[in-house]
Amino acid sequence: MDSPSALASLVEDFLTDLAQANRLVHTRRAYATDLGQFCDHYQGAIAGITADTLRGFFATLAHLSPAGRARKQAALASFLHWAYCQDLIAANPMDRVARVGLDPPKVRGLTRPQVEAILAVIPLSNSRDRLLFRLLFETGLRIGEALALHIEDLDLAQDDEHLWVLGKGNTRRTVLLDDSRLVVQLRLYIRKMGYRHGPLFRAAKNHQGGPLRYQSVQEHWAGYCAQAGIPCTLHQLRHTHATELVNEVVSLGTIRKRLGHKNLQTTLRYAEQTDTTADAELRAARRTRDQQKYGH
Repeated sequence: MDSPSALASLVEDFLTDLAQANRLVHTRRAYATDLGQFCDHYQGAIAGITADTLRGFFATLAHLSPAGRARKQAALASFLHWAYCQDLIAANPMDRVARVGLDPPKVRGLTRPQVEAILAVIPLSNSRDRLLFRLLFETGLRIGEALALHIEDLDLAQDDEHLWVLGKGNTRRTVLLDDSRLVVQLRLYIRKMGYRHGPLFRAAKNHQGGPLRYQSVQEHWAGYCAQAGIPCTLHQLRHTHATELVNEVVSLGTIRKRLGHKNLQTTLRYAEQTDTTADAELRAARRTRDQQKYGH
């Protein structure tokens, strides 16, 4: 029969495996806290954990937000899945527990002047970062899509500049480069770096190595935002781009294609027009209707 200390020991083994699998430090710390609370609540053997055991534990968490309760469930689900794979339990009891439902995240965009203020603090000498973050802002690319770009993915034919992106589900799409400043910046960058093939954004000294790591890009962007005094995530650049397109009355179908959304429902999360834009559109529709109805 396992003891409470034996259960805690298994949790340590689980966290060690997560570390070896290169899971993020903050994820491991959160899991350690959540699983430690469960060990304090449950004093039996791991094989004795049932769906009712878990429901009893989750009942003590009713005061937490849905996101907080969902995180506790995720920690236990991951630990018990690991235990099942280690043949420590015959089945995962979390499979019989209803998971906390979360509302879709509400991502807020920034204004163009705010984003421009962040981009302005990037040193002129750092042409790579200036191009990368301008590209994310003006095209709405996912950061993973941008970092995967190769020189071979670019077509810089005059007045028809575009790039090919490998998006989610290994689906390729074409993204028009319709911002003149971005095109100029891109041409100058390639000429300066002398790139003829391989990754567009590189990490090693003199930018001659492999592609940039996501973590490094996150750290650089966070530093620029701190300098500008404007909090902004990389995903907010994507949202800001989509919101601008909505406010410019670009159709949702076109926005869906540009962003690489599989379903239009995903695009609808971005379709938050400003009051000014919505009012202008309604007034224009009213004028058109009145002209057709009254002939003036």
